[in-house]
Amino acid sequence: MTPAKRNTLPRTGRKTSLDFSLTTVNIVLLLIFFFLISGSLVETEELSVDLAETSELPLDRLPRPLLLMNVDDKLQLNGDPVTPDTLSATLSPLLNAAQPRLHILADRDVPASALVSLIQRPDLQGLEIKLVTLRQLKPQP
Repeated sequence: MTPAKRNTLPRTGRKTSLDFSLTTVNIVLLLIFFFLISGSLVETEELSVDLAETSELPLDRLPRPLLLMNVDDKLQLNGDPVTPDTLSATLSPLLNAAQPRLHILADRDVPASALVSLIQRPDLQGLEIKLVTLRQLKPQP
């Protein structure tokens, strides 16, 4: 007796491998759609920025030399009042230091144009300028 015939294709001798690229593309597209949809559900209140607010400023704990800038264009260098005209003469000893650096703390209501014009003054060109910001800690309940 002869063995029963099978309904199969003849073997070609090559190994066949499964292609997972279509599955991978589908998963990636589903993830993209998920993040697009969930990203649009964020409330606008979550995207708001709380500006820094300072009360009772501890000047003794801040870096030196510190230039305070108020809304009404009043300047204080390390707690001593200075005018824009006398600022250059007051800062001249800083230019001779090993690392000439000036820390600036501006009031939150100071216009950005006033702060930029102060930083761009020619007599401050030799100084490294660092902006100082303070964070008010919220009382815990």
